[in-house]
Amino acid sequence: MQQMSIEQQAIQRYQENLLFFRQFHPHIYAKVSSLDVALEKGYYKERYSLEYKDEGYFDVVELESGAYLYSKDSYRYAKEVADAIDFKKVDNLFETFYNLKFDEVDESDLLTQDLRKYSYSTIISLVNFSNRYASKEKTTMKKLYKFVFVGVGLGTHLIEVDQKLQSNVYLIVEDDLELFRLSLFVTNYKELTAHGAKLFFAVFSDEHEFRVVTQNFLYEQFVYNHYIKFFHMLHHTDKRLKDIQNIILTQTYLTFNYSALMTSLLRPLEYIKNGYKILNIATSYESSLLTQKPLLIVGAGPSFDANIEWLKANHSKFIVVIVSALMAKFEEIGIKPDIITHVHGFADAMPHIEKVKDMRFFDQTISLFGGMSYPAFTQKFKKENVYIIEGSSRYKEGFDGITSSNIGSLTYGLMLKFRVKNIYLLGLDFALDQETGLSHAQVHAHTKKHSLELHEEVGGGVDVKEEIVAIEGNFAEEVLTTVQFNSMRVECENISKTYKQDVTTTYNLSSGAKILDTTPLTLESIEENSLEALDKELLYSELRKDFDANAQNYLTEKELDDLEERLKYYDSVIQRLELHLSLEHNNVDQLHYNLLGTFHDILSEDHNGKYTSDMNYILTLFLQFVSGYIFDLINTKEIEFESEIINQINNITIPQLIRVVSYFRESIVKMELGVKDKE
Repeated sequence: MQQMSIEQQAIQRYQENLLFFRQFHPHIYAKVSSLDVALEKGYYKERYSLEYKDEGYFDVVELESGAYLYSKDSYRYAKEVADAIDFKKVDNLFETFYNLKFDEVDESDLLTQDLRKYSYSTIISLVNFSNRYASKEKTTMKKLYKFVFVGVGLGTHLIEVDQKLQSNVYLIVEDDLELFRLSLFVTNYKELTAHGAKLFFAVFSDEHEFRVVTQNFLYEQFVYNHYIKFFHMLHHTDKRLKDIQNIILTQTYLTFNYSALMTSLLRPLEYIKNGYKILNIATSYESSLLTQKPLLIVGAGPSFDANIEWLKANHSKFIVVIVSALMAKFEEIGIKPDIITHVHGFADAMPHIEKVKDMRFFDQTISLFGGMSYPAFTQKFKKENVYIIEGSSRYKEGFDGITSSNIGSLTYGLMLKFRVKNIYLLGLDFALDQETGLSHAQVHAHTKKHSLELHEEVGGGVDVKEEIVAIEGNFAEEVLTTVQFNSMRVECENISKTYKQDVTTTYNLSSGAKILDTTPLTLESIEENSLEALDKELLYSELRKDFDANAQNYLTEKELDDLEERLKYYDSVIQRLELHLSLEHNNVDQLHYNLLGTFHDILSEDHNGKYTSDMNYILTLFLQFVSGYIFDLINTKEIEFESEIINQINNITIPQLIRVVSYFRESIVKMELGVKDKE
């Protein structure tokens, strides 16, 4: 049988890769196929040429410059890359945890702490144990379970590295689609899955796709996220490393932990118990004045301060919706908002209301408050004006809910759900003041001044709020913002994609970040004379009537039955965790296997989703936070006393998981809403 030529082998490899991507990664197949068509029809001019050298390796030449990608044996390069990758817990890696250090504490004292007030009480013992036995400076890993390649080139180093690491999950990043296409002639990507590895590809990705792919990579087998090593090919921009780091920084378990989630899930029940109205936001408000009149959402971004005079002159022509941080300023300038929104669930919200001189100023203002809202804050408002909106919880059947990490995005999403026809955004900047570096309008109780300097460091530990990045502006080509604010912008855009209908047109008047699917509009270009002044007393009366008709301050019998089913599920979770403690763990590998089985059994429960979803979300956030410490201990090469590791992990982790579930369960029972507890 005649041996195939190098060219024939390359073409066959390319065809095999296309079949692989078509079956398992169709979004990549579609991109490569589109490029093939563009090349064939002459719509796209090649920038590279694949060459096979006499020495027996492939290289890529850039046609315009004549420069080679490797200028050396690409297979030898691959071996050098693999040889250079080590198992240390420093250098060329992302950390996905806060570098916490606690003083030694009395274990019995930790058990008395209220989990909603001191969430760290469940993890202090584990973190201290991990810091003592799995120090990142003094120990190494047995295996790299997850790995990131930034830059593919011809892909030869991917195969070589995989043969060394045998990782479970890979993220493969390449921005140059033409170069990636050439790698399909050289590297058989299916080989990476020979031992069962899961592959995530971010090839020629826009910001949204890159974020989604990276988040999916992080969620896959998240128990191994503690340290994620990467290799950066020098031809590829290092921007993607920064992007990955910033996506890690804004993972929910780092910005909104399990304890905060428990608060957000329990508060709506507390409000119902105290007679507050829960608003149905799933019903139609099409006939309401709310949807028919121009509506202005005013956020507390820094551009608010520059537009106060315009607000004074034109507020009467809009339904004015403000975030609660602006209350004192609106009182000062004499503008009574029609709606106030609030969602923050902790005591640091109180300064915004303490600045108000006379709360009677807001007696004819509707309050649309998230179910997590801090009770002492809510109690300052006339109860008949307050409507609570569920977030992650779904206690009211068919009422729906909406969640967001920030009140600006939540307010916008809420108005989109109401199907308001014309929405104007002011002060939803998601960016810093480009001259002063201020984070918010001056009236905001927590405004902060930032240095307007981009950060260049990549990898290492977690620092969510200080990182500065450049993004596209609403009016300017580029604006500076924080990683946290940019994450809020992305969240706002995702909310828009979910809820925005053709009936709504949104105009962005803010001088901050560009927001997808909004029209930039300067204040000067608004046809103000064509907008009529609204009868605000009639508006208040009509809004109250509409909202009262779609609100309830009680749970129905069916909803109480649903709550009892949730309690039964919580009991089953506790039983499954107790079963784990009775299992045989003869060695660390068996403990590893048993823990994965226990966590999978609990989190894979998907029947009767409304009964299981709350607790599974709590446990997911808790495990995302703590499992890195657990499996880093298991994966630490220098651990000598396996029995101690097994005992400590079981004794300081599983009981805390049981404690979390029991705490949430008992909190519901203690509310005495009419739920029958088990005998």
